[in-house]
Amino acid sequence: SKYNLKILSENHKDKIMANEEHLKLIKAGINNWNEWREKNPEIHPDLSQADLRGTALQKINLDNSNLKESKLQFSNLTGASLEGTSLVKAKLQETCLQSTRMKNCDLSEAGMLESNLQFADLENANLEGAQFNEETLFNQTNLKGAILTSATGLSSAQLSQALIDKQTQLPDSLEEEVDDDFLLQF
Repeated sequence: SKYNLKILSENHKDKIMANEEHLKLIKAGINNWNEWREKNPEIHPDLSQADLRGTALQKINLDNSNLKESKLQFSNLTGASLEGTSLVKAKLQETCLQSTRMKNCDLSEAGMLESNLQFADLENANLEGAQFNEETLFNQTNLKGAILTSATGLSSAQLSQALIDKQTQLPDSLEEEVDDDFLLQF
């Protein structure tokens, strides 16, 4: 019965799981989702651990959402808004995040191999421990104030295509490579 289910879900509050209603809504399409977000700005959607692999999510409003440990591999989030969103340990392999607004986003320990971050705004984002590789695209990516300590798979060549400033915290392995002359370009 519904009553028993309620008790069950109360007991498992510590276990992260997506809100079923939010999951249904996002699968109903971007327009329905964005309309709902506009009417309910106070709601912080919970899509933690959601499987959204291969989903078309262009220009979707996911501001201040919980996408912790979500599966977004091969998804298209071009032009989406994810400001203040938690993507801790999210799987973003081969995800298109081109031109996304991701200021103050928490992407710590996110898997971002081969993701497209061109023209994305990651100002003040937390990318601590995130995994990148040489296939990750950083052309004109805003990394001003971003925390990239303990991030793996980054090269100075990739970072030379991104916008960084003195507040950007680079991985220790790159700290020596990227000297003041490099920073003076910006």
